[in-house]
Amino acid sequence: MLEINRRNARIWSMLGMRRVLGMALSELAEQDERFVFVTADVARYFGAEKFAQAYPDRYIDVGIAEQNMVTVAAGLAKEGYHPLTATYATFTTARALDQVRVSLAYMGLPVLLVGVGGGLAEGDLSATHMGLEDVAVMRVLPKLTVIEPADCAELLLALQALIREPRPAYLRLTGKTGQPMLYHNMFEYTIGKANCLQGGDGSLAFLTAGTVTAQVLKAAESLADAGTVHASVYDMHTIKPLDAALLEELSHCGRLVVVEEHMQSGGLAGAIAEFYAERAQRPRILALGVKDAYPAANDYEEMLRLSGLTAEGIASSVQRWMEAGQ
Repeated sequence: MLEINRRNARIWSMLGMRRVLGMALSELAEQDERFVFVTADVARYFGAEKFAQAYPDRYIDVGIAEQNMVTVAAGLAKEGYHPLTATYATFTTARALDQVRVSLAYMGLPVLLVGVGGGLAEGDLSATHMGLEDVAVMRVLPKLTVIEPADCAELLLALQALIREPRPAYLRLTGKTGQPMLYHNMFEYTIGKANCLQGGDGSLAFLTAGTVTAQVLKAAESLADAGTVHASVYDMHTIKPLDAALLEELSHCGRLVVVEEHMQSGGLAGAIAEFYAERAQRPRILALGVKDAYPAANDYEEMLRLSGLTAEGIASSVQRWMEAGQ
């Protein structure tokens, strides 16, 4: 797989997750002769032309027909192939939900579904392209793993791990080009085990996933500089299955702040709240995400600001929460 180092990290940051995924396709094909890439008329957005030329018999474009994409991939998996599908997050998880539910979750077929534009990244195309409910939809499906990497390096390690999974999975890609890289060197990546990015004093912990993690780290730094709190930060890249051991450990933490580029309900915060609902010892939880409405179309950075998901917005929300003593 592509080597994780500082030089490559700078390049990947400029390219963004979807282009790095396109770069990784050929390596996945080289490593696995049964690997097949299936897409729905969006291969050019991944820069997958090189893969299509090198492996024409392992490249399938079904056109603008996302339901067919999932069904074709399910059939390939049934025959022993290792398919990866890719299109917009909202199309994979909403338009093709019946096919995902019946052909993958119910049958347990090992198809890796990649959804690009998770969150607000495609918000300039309006709500039709905003992937804001996808985590909620996918995490309730049995047998289906849900992963949301924080940067391109973690994306590559997630791909390596997921392509070997004997069950269906959803890989949610957020952000656009020019996203900060959090991982500059090789690190241990395990499905279901969160990464601690920053230690704290034990009074407050941030739990987050996706490219908004970079904003969370800046918010934590701002809160520490202001003398408000020295928070720990965890990259919860696996939303299903959750890192139960970590959450048990954090049950003694006073406050948890869950930040996600998703609707406030049903996503990572919802999964964590469900975990603690069955336990007597649990922390107070602040969920930060998109409010119960579809934002108006705008550029990505402005949509993050309006949703309170920039470093400044996150820090302000935490400050108000702590001052209110909630």
